[in-house]
Amino acid sequence: MLKAYKYYWENAFKYQATSTRADYWWAVLMNVIIYAILWLLLAASGVSSIGSLVNGTTQGLGMVLIIVVIMGVFGFANIFPAISITVRRLRDVGLSGWFLFAVWLFSVVLGNVDNAFFEGLMAALEIVVLVFMCLPSNYINKQGWWSPNKDNDQEIPSLRNEN
Repeated sequence: MLKAYKYYWENAFKYQATSTRADYWWAVLMNVIIYAILWLLLAASGVSSIGSLVNGTTQGLGMVLIIVVIMGVFGFANIFPAISITVRRLRDVGLSGWFLFAVWLFSVVLGNVDNAFFEGLMAALEIVVLVFMCLPSNYINKQGWWSPNKDNDQEIPSLRNEN
């Protein structure tokens, strides 16, 4: 798990490669764990801050601010590694990395429309992306649906060759 998370950060700007399901999902799990810990710390410090505000003091508000800043920095730092590992995972499945851009563009356009049909369409699109993230390597190529050019793929460290 830690090795996959290390690969996640080391390969933050490598888009011309592939990532296995294990590479992708271990990194997702580690990010969820880190965010859960930060949210629990925020909740605990927020409760104590509210108690101190009721008593007329501002003790603990600094801790809330520090945790919020840490969460913001961590979230901002995760942007490029998350995009790159998602592109690599899509390439491993057999799709082009541009599929992620198309999904993002579609969500920007339809995400601002307040309509139940479009909200359902966005939910269906998110489910489709989730299914793609769960497919085995080269699944789409083996089914004959798509054949992206993978001639310029880079070799990156991965859990692929480990037993």
